[in-house]
Amino acid sequence: MLKKLQRKFIAIAILALFTVVFVELFAVNVVNVYQRDRDSKSILYLIVQNDGVLPYTDEQDDSLGSIWNPFGSRSQITVETPYSTRYFVVKLHGNTVTDISTKNIASVSDQTAFEYAAKVYGEEPGYGFLDIYRYYYVKDSSTGNAIMVFLDFERELEETFALATISFLVGVIFVILLSFPVYLMTRSALAPVRRSIAQQKQFITDASHELKTPLAIISADADVLEMCEGENEWVSSIKSQTARLNTLVRNLVSLSKLDETANEAERTAFNISEAVLDTALNFEPMAKSKDLQFTLDVTPDLTFKGNEGEIRQLVSLLCDNALKYTNDGGEIRIFLYKNGKTLTLDAYNTCDGIEREKLPHLFDRFYRADPARARETGGYGIGLSIAKAIVERHKGKISASSADGQSVLFRVLF
Repeated sequence: MLKKLQRKFIAIAILALFTVVFVELFAVNVVNVYQRDRDSKSILYLIVQNDGVLPYTDEQDDSLGSIWNPFGSRSQITVETPYSTRYFVVKLHGNTVTDISTKNIASVSDQTAFEYAAKVYGEEPGYGFLDIYRYYYVKDSSTGNAIMVFLDFERELEETFALATISFLVGVIFVILLSFPVYLMTRSALAPVRRSIAQQKQFITDASHELKTPLAIISADADVLEMCEGENEWVSSIKSQTARLNTLVRNLVSLSKLDETANEAERTAFNISEAVLDTALNFEPMAKSKDLQFTLDVTPDLTFKGNEGEIRQLVSLLCDNALKYTNDGGEIRIFLYKNGKTLTLDAYNTCDGIEREKLPHLFDRFYRADPARARETGGYGIGLSIAKAIVERHKGKISASSADGQSVLFRVLF
C-alpha cells in the first residue's frame, strides 16, 4: 500500500513539474510565433504601402498602428532589413499581370512568381501562407488594381521549428533530471506515513499474539465448565465467541504477515486448475446442505507462477464469502479460464440484494455490506481484505461488480 502511495505521489509531482515546464515552454513558443508573424506582416504592409519596395529607413512610422496594420510596431525593422529581406512582387490590373519584380530574391524566376500569383488570385485579399512564403494580397475594387507581395518565410519557419524542438528536448531533460530529487523528497515526505503503517502492523501482530493465551485459557475453562456443569447456553455462548475471536486473531496475523512480506512470496509454477478445483470442491457439500446450486467451470491444466498455498487460500476465502451471503435457494459459480495472457478467476453468487455504491468498500477491513447477515454467518469483514492482499502480492487485480443488484461477481485477474 505504501509503495502504491509513494508511486502516486511521485507521479503527481512529476506530472505537476511536467505541466509547469511545458506550459512555460509552450508560452515561449507561442510568443515567438506571434512576434515573427507580427514582424512579417509589418514588412509586407510596408512593401505594399511603398508600391512594392521595402523602404530604406529606420524611422518610426505611426501609421503602422492604424487599423490597416493592427500588429503595430516596427521595432524589428532597421536599415539592414531591406538587405536581409527576400521577397517578390506581382502587380495586376483586373486579371492581367502588369508587373513582376523578383530583383530582391534570386531563387524565384518571373515564371515562378506568376505561378504563385495565379494560386493566390482566387483567394480573398489579406494575409496568408503559401508553401514557404508569407504573402499580402491587396486589391482596390474601385480601380481594379491589385498587388501581391510574397515574403520568403523559410528561415523564420526553420528557426521556429528549431526553437520548438530544442525547447521540448530541454524540457524533457529538465524533467528527467528533476525526477530524482522529486523521488528523494517524496520518500522523505512519506517517512511519517511509513512509520505509522509500520507501527500499526506491529501493534496488530503484538496484540494478536497477546490475545492468543487468554483466549486459549477461556476456551479451556469453558470446556471444564461444560464437563462439570453440563452443556448450557452460557457456556455455549462463551465457546462460540471464543472461536470467533480465535478466527479473527488468526486472520489478523495472516493479514499482517501478508503486508509485511508483500514482496517476499515464493514464486513457483504449479497447476492452478487443480488447486482451484481441489479447494472449491471442499465447499460443494456445504452448498448442497444449504440447498444452493454450486457450479464449477475450471479450464484444465492451466499453470501459474505464484504461491500455491496463498492461491488456495484465496479460492477458499471467495468460496466461503459466497456461502455466507448467497440467498436461500441461490446459486454459486466458480470459473477459471485464460483469455490471451490473462488468467481470470471468477466467483459469482446470487444474494438478497446489494447496493452498487457499496461494492468498492467490500475489500476494506472490517467493512460489512450487511452487518445483520454477517453476525448470523459469523463474518467480521476481513476475509476479502486478505483476498485482496493475496491478489496484490501476485501483481494481480481484484474487483467486485453487480449487473442486477441481486448478484455479486468477484473477478481476479493475473
